[in-house]
This record gives sequence, structure tokens and C-alpha cells, in this order.
Amino acid sequence: MGYVIYDKASTKLKSKSYKTVAAAKAQLTRMSKQWFDWDYTPYYPTVDRDKDPLFTMGIAEINYYYENIERTVTRVNMMSGGEYTESVNTPLCCSPASETYWSM
Repeated sequence: MGYVIYDKASTKLKSKSYKTVAAAKAQLTRMSKQWFDWDYTPYYPTVDRDKDPLFTMGIAEINYYYENIERTVTRVNMMSGGEYTESVNTPLCCSPASETYWSM
């Protein structure tokens, strides 16, 4: 069993998997501190807080994430023109909707 960090809006994975929920929470805290150091604007604290990883990211158990949270998107196959669905986490090089996939 492991845990993943994902974006709540798009459900895309943001990092690798972690063995414990404590390790995932620690990474999320590190991400938040990094965001605070780089992007925080003290003049607009309520607007910036909406972008803080502590509020925009979620933690879930891996199996639960893949069964219940992960979204799929409908894309058009570049060669046949037919529509198909794939995971939001599919890399560009593995998606038939991209030129990279067909040029390999």
C-alpha cells in the first residue's frame, strides 16, 4: 500500500508514491514551503492562498486514487480521427493524440 499526491482540480499526479501517509504529508508541506518562498505575495494573501499546495493538492491511497478519483479525458486519435478516452496521467509520448507518439 502507498499514497500519492494529486491536484484536486485536474486529478493529475504531482509526485511519486510514498510508503506512508506521513511521508506524503511531509512532501506536501515541503511543496507548500517552496511555494511560499517563490510565489507568495503579501499584498494579496487571500488570492495567493488559493494557490498554496496545502489547499490545492490532495493525498490518497494508490488503489483508491486509480479506482475512484482519477479522471479520463476524451481525445482524438491523430491518425484515424476517432475519439477515445485515456487517463489524465498518460504521458504525451504514449498518447495516440500526439505527433510524438506516431513519430517514434
